[in-house]
Amino acid sequence: MAATVTIRRTTGAGPTVSSARTAIRSSTSDSDYTTETTNPIPIPGAGTNYGFWVSTRLSCDVAPAGTINNLRWYSDGSNNYGTGITCKGQEATGYVVAPGTVGTSGTQLTTGNYATLTGAPVDVFTLTSGSPKSVAGSTTGTGNFGSYFVYQHEVGTTAGPGTLSGETFTWKWDET
Repeated sequence: MAATVTIRRTTGAGPTVSSARTAIRSSTSDSDYTTETTNPIPIPGAGTNYGFWVSTRLSCDVAPAGTINNLRWYSDGSNNYGTGITCKGQEATGYVVAPGTVGTSGTQLTTGNYATLTGAPVDVFTLTSGSPKSVAGSTTGTGNFGSYFVYQHEVGTTAGPGTLSGETFTWKWDET
């Protein structure tokens, strides 16, 4: 029987692990928004504002007949957000609560304030199906597994106002 694998978002100091997600909204809050437009990332008068970082991880809800491994994460390779907006991310071996000022800006995602990142955050649009980010982990059972992929939206002064179209981020794995 094939496994059932879902994407989960981890938030808050508890932490809280969401139920399965197909849509995740970034904001200036460490809340599990899916469609709400609460706490948007404002366009700054100078510098950069950040969304609170988004920590995602896989969960196996129905165990595989064998093993799930070779985890990969990637974007569609095309930043459709427009001028002044990007998204950076990186694999993390553990969870760190997203800090910032709700309604204003998150704290910039760096290896200095997210100690379990496996390297400096990169532009996620350089991670594509042809060149995905390998993420550590495997499972033969159920429950959360593997490392996290953590990403953060960055909004600069040249960004345009309004709600943006969604982007496609993909988790992929092998099942044997």
